Amino acid sequence: MSTYPNFPLLSLPIAAGLAYAPHFIRALIVINATKRWNNVSPRGQVDKVESRMTKSAYAMAKRAEGAHQNGLETLPIFYAAVLAALYAGVAKDTVTYYSKFFVLSRLAFNIVYIFNTNQASAGLRTGIWTASIVACLKLFLAAAATKY
Repeated sequence: MSTYPNFPLLSLPIAAGLAYAPHFIRALIVINATKRWNNVSPRGQVDKVESRMTKSAYAMAKRAEGAHQNGLETLPIFYAAVLAALYAGVAKDTVTYYSKFFVLSRLAFNIVYIFNTNQASAGLRTGIWTASIVACLKLFLAAAATKY
C-alpha cells in the first residue's frame, strides 16, 4: 500500500513547489555572485546587478527566472487537468500515473532549463515541456471520455 494513496492531490503542492523552486535558485545565484539581495525590488534584481555578475552567472539566473515563469504558466493547466480527472472519476491509477509523470517532467524541465547552455539541451527542454503538457491533455481527454 502506498504511503500517499491519493498522490494526484499531493502532486498539486509538489507541482507548486517545482514552479517556485527556480525563483529561489535565481536568488541564490544572485546572492552568490553579488553577496547581496535587494528584497525591496526583487523582480528586477537580476537585471540591476548584471554588471556585477559573470556572464555565466547572469545567464543562469535569467534561465532560472524563465523556468520559474514557465512553471507558473503551466501550473493552472496541470491543476485543472488533475481536478477534472478526479471529478470525472477517471481511474485512480491513470490519474496517479499522469500526475507522477508531470511532476517528474517538471523536475527534469527545471534542471535542463537552468543548466542549458546550447541548442541541443534547449531542444531537450522543449521536448520535456511538451511531454508535461501532453500528460495534462491525457488527463483532460480521460476526464472527457468518462461517463459520470
